[in-house]
Amino acid sequence: MRVLVTGATGFVGSAIVRALLRHGHKVLGLVRDAGKGRALVDTGADMAIGNMWQPETYQPLVAQVEAVVHAAQQVSNGRWNRRQIADMHRSDALMTRTLAQACAAQAKPFIYTSGALTHARYGDDWIDETLPQCPCLLARGHAEMVDELAQLHRRNGLHVQVISPGFVYGAGGFMKMMVELVRAGRYRMVGRGDNYWTMVHVDDVGEAYPLALAHGRAGEGYFLGDEAPLRRREVLDRLADALARPHVGRAPGWLMGLFLGYPTIEAVESGLRLRCDKARRELGWQPRYATFDAGLPAVLAELPEQAEGSRK
Repeated sequence: MRVLVTGATGFVGSAIVRALLRHGHKVLGLVRDAGKGRALVDTGADMAIGNMWQPETYQPLVAQVEAVVHAAQQVSNGRWNRRQIADMHRSDALMTRTLAQACAAQAKPFIYTSGALTHARYGDDWIDETLPQCPCLLARGHAEMVDELAQLHRRNGLHVQVISPGFVYGAGGFMKMMVELVRAGRYRMVGRGDNYWTMVHVDDVGEAYPLALAHGRAGEGYFLGDEAPLRRREVLDRLADALARPHVGRAPGWLMGLFLGYPTIEAVESGLRLRCDKARRELGWQPRYATFDAGLPAVLAELPEQAEGSRK
């Protein structure tokens, strides 16, 4: 199967591409930057250049593939504010609607990458796919798209699945930043750190997509997370211990919000205690890293400088 993957050079998107290729699929990766796309081509994928704000650069690509995976997301280079978040949601809505409508018209599967922060307000309760969405501000756009896609499935027969990972870690993304700051003694935990985080390794996220194409049911959503959610302070303590650094100090949310933006603080302090039995049962998804403790050494091994620091 030839699959269009948006955001193909991103942290999650590149993991999806690797997994699809491992499973024998062909990949057409949509990227913004041709320079970054060269690494994509080196993996054996094809490359197309496009922009989320320009549907004419990606809508015609649907006719060239047999399935579409949407994993692109506009990112901020600094502090999230409401204007930037609104722009992120609008760009995602434009791309999602364009691709979903094209897939519906051509009877092709569409996989939408959301995130578990669409269910951010359940505190310490266990969360599964049967519960209604209650997103934090950063995830409101995803939640709206999930509702729209469900309507397209019911009304137009769109063959859609929604993949919603917990906190995705690996040798990139937020974990790379955390490692660098903990090593430098500059990381501060926002608040008490009592909220649950369900972690999931980026390679395990990628592995879910070829399985969803093979086994997933149209109209369904799937949470992805490891088997042992941790309190946020436990995640940070384990990271500090692995790096042989002191446990991090604390800072109040109102203060950190001045630097990072309050929507970021809201997301960080959200409780995500996910049950992910559905993905295991229906997709046959078996994460290689069943716990954060199992996955962290592999991450540090991919970050040589940090791995060296962990042995000091």
